[in-house]
Amino acid sequence: MKYYLLTLIIIYGSSVVYSETSDKPQAEISQTQVITFSHTERVFYKKGLVEKIEIDGYLSNPTMPLEFVACTDGGKDYESLVVVKCKPWNIHLGLILAGLKEGKGPKSFGDLTRPTGDLVIVFISWVSTATTGTNIVSYRVEDLLINAQTNKVLERVGWSFTGSMFVDDIDYDTGRPTGKKIYLADVYKNVIASWHDPAAVLNIPTSGGLYLPNNEILPARGTKITLIIRPPTPEESEELKGINAAVSEYEEKQRQKQKK
Repeated sequence: MKYYLLTLIIIYGSSVVYSETSDKPQAEISQTQVITFSHTERVFYKKGLVEKIEIDGYLSNPTMPLEFVACTDGGKDYESLVVVKCKPWNIHLGLILAGLKEGKGPKSFGDLTRPTGDLVIVFISWVSTATTGTNIVSYRVEDLLINAQTNKVLERVGWSFTGSMFVDDIDYDTGRPTGKKIYLADVYKNVIASWHDPAAVLNIPTSGGLYLPNNEILPARGTKITLIIRPPTPEESEELKGINAAVSEYEEKQRQKQKK
């Protein structure tokens, strides 16, 4: 698996910091290993299995309802919960290394069609000084989002690996294709979308919506955070299926009411 990981990294052009340099076969290492990508994104794996991806960032100061959980520097921070320091394609690559399969994303911005793709669980952690001493707190992202319409916390639905998309690169001067492909999330700087976005790497698996920060839990704006993405355990996968089935049923009932 070690050689498979490194081969993928070379193919997809991500520069990494990797501690092992010997090309001789070695015994399986039981402790967690870390691959660091070009923008300091960290992929943790153990016995050939990716455990999680960590990305550093900070809590944004949105001035509009949230359409995104996370964007990168230069993205739509005014409607994003956090800004992370990463190259979105590196996140895509990390999810591939985790064995996750991308699905079909929304066809257009705000498309209500539920996206497909393997689900992941996302956490945000930060250093808290609210109590005596200093400790790290971590929350599921859903717990940090309030539905702007219902004023309720988002159900723990997980996030779909929709994978953004590659599009033709267009020459700015001539308006003609250059023959190259560009990864749309790297251009628009969108990582995780709560309002369906074809450019985002991850999309909410529900019909999507607008959200507000859960300020009863969140620390001050600008606080340094770590965004953590990981595959669900088998037990968590079953729980996600049940929650999403219930949410899908509820959304369908709401649509039927609106038609009447």
